[in-house]
Amino acid sequence: MKIKVQARRFALTKSLKEYVKRRLNFALDPRGNDIQQVTVTLSDVNGPKGGEDKHCQVLVKINGQNDVVVSDKQADMYAAIDKVAGRTSRTVSRRIERLQDKTTRLKASLHKMRAPKKMPRDIYEEYENEYGYYRHA
Repeated sequence: MKIKVQARRFALTKSLKEYVKRRLNFALDPRGNDIQQVTVTLSDVNGPKGGEDKHCQVLVKINGQNDVVVSDKQADMYAAIDKVAGRTSRTVSRRIERLQDKTTRLKASLHKMRAPKKMPRDIYEEYENEYGYYRHA
């Protein structure tokens, strides 16, 4: 699973980047085989004015599914990252489980549609007459 971190309107520190990667690896690791790429965009909406303006957006590309986008605004960037990581984990797990349930249901319905197997011939119901073999109905 590849995690790409971007920052807009503020300087991205190495510690913040490592925190994002560690937090998302922990949140998405159980479903890591189904995930192609994760893009995290961090931004400061109001700049130095303050307020609840730290925005975190996560885009997850999943094999065989539409992309998952989760975003949140908080006063603290770390709080926004934590909240988005939890929501992303739940959303991705739900999407992948739905896909697996769908394939299971599809396989089951295809199995029901197959022609029934022919029954083996019962040798006790056959006997030979002067014209050849005859089978009782």
